[in-house]
Amino acid sequence: MTASQVDLKADRVNFAVAVMVFTNLTLSLADAMIKVTIATMPLSQFVFLRSCVTLPLLIAILIWRFPQVPLRPVKPAWASLRSALLLLSLLLYYASLPRLDLSMAAAVYYTIPLFITLFAAFWIRESVGLTGWLGVAIGFLGVLLMLKPEAGHLNIYALMPLGSAILYALAMVLTRTKARAENALVLALIFNLIAIVLGGGASLASLSAGDAAPSLFTGEWLPMEAWQWTLILLLSTMMLIGSVGTAIAYQSAPPSIVSTWDFSYLAFAVLWGVVLFSEQLDVASMLGIAFIALAGIIVIRR
Repeated sequence: MTASQVDLKADRVNFAVAVMVFTNLTLSLADAMIKVTIATMPLSQFVFLRSCVTLPLLIAILIWRFPQVPLRPVKPAWASLRSALLLLSLLLYYASLPRLDLSMAAAVYYTIPLFITLFAAFWIRESVGLTGWLGVAIGFLGVLLMLKPEAGHLNIYALMPLGSAILYALAMVLTRTKARAENALVLALIFNLIAIVLGGGASLASLSAGDAAPSLFTGEWLPMEAWQWTLILLLSTMMLIGSVGTAIAYQSAPPSIVSTWDFSYLAFAVLWGVVLFSEQLDVASMLGIAFIALAGIIVIRR
């Protein structure tokens, strides 16, 4: 191997790490902005409008860059089930943001690798090994430190990002077992179609309900101000950047390296929580975040 080949490989790894860190910076800032946005409009309205903006962008990219790729998935039923699980995961996580510190929601949500490991072990009989199970145990210890479930202290909303992580992990295992032949952009297309249908349906149901009390996910459709439209457009673009950036990072370097840097999201979530929302972390919470990040890295690199 020549020196130029070594340098080229190093450059690609460095590039992948830089892309992953920038992607997580973008996504964590987007979640901080969503924390503010969800407090001003029903979640169903936000999801509907965001997908209405994202869907044309995805179609344009597919037609322009990948005209040979059919817009219809290979297995529509499995692609739809995967998208429904992801949408439910998204709804739970977003619904928790106005009610939790951003750092807590992010840390509990980042138990995803632990649940993927569990589901892969029991569903597709993937070998986990002692190191993998050690990582799972450390991760759930971190969750306990974050949730502090002593009598009278457990915040029920803190279970929402945990439920979100479980649903997301199920969707990822489903992706591996039933949707491996699908184009990633087509899967994103199906996801946004389902989000439009369900988000629009929930909004219509809220209109027909009249004065009924709003739920965590639905509520009376509110008129949009200019700043909210601008935020929706910006968030749609940021989420698209996140999806593309993640794909580029994993294509440019070994997954074991890239996935380790994926946990930079937690650091950025803590940063935005402190800077934008004046959040304060106690010692138990900081240890919990560290344990969850360590566990995720152990599970991924086992």
